[in-house]
Amino acid sequence: MASVTPRQAVYAHLQADPNVADLVGGRIYHQTPPLEATYPLIVINTVSNVDRRDLSGVAYTETRVQITAMADTLAESERIAMAVRQSLEGYAGMMAGVLPVIGCRVASYLPDYQEEVGQTYYHVIVVLVHDA
Repeated sequence: MASVTPRQAVYAHLQADPNVADLVGGRIYHQTPPLEATYPLIVINTVSNVDRRDLSGVAYTETRVQITAMADTLAESERIAMAVRQSLEGYAGMMAGVLPVIGCRVASYLPDYQEEVGQTYYHVIVVLVHDA
């Protein structure tokens, strides 16, 4: 089995969630959307990876991932953010069949007004605790 990053596992997990797919289709991107991308969409970025150690070495890793819902309206981006939140909050198991997740929690979710484009995005920050 090929090794995947937590960001890639979250990407595959959200792609497979029918509630998320109903809102964004397949428009889920890593880091930045392509210039020709249309709204609504999701962008996923890794914020941090922190190894947690015990006496024998790395016991597990905490990865913080930011999922940004981008849409034409605040209401639409908020609906997407809540679907993402519902999909990930409390998740445990083999995420996307490849990442052993001990637990996942939503650390925060907040709107972000982008003045330069006149739109509001919604950021969902999740913390994945997974085997190293």
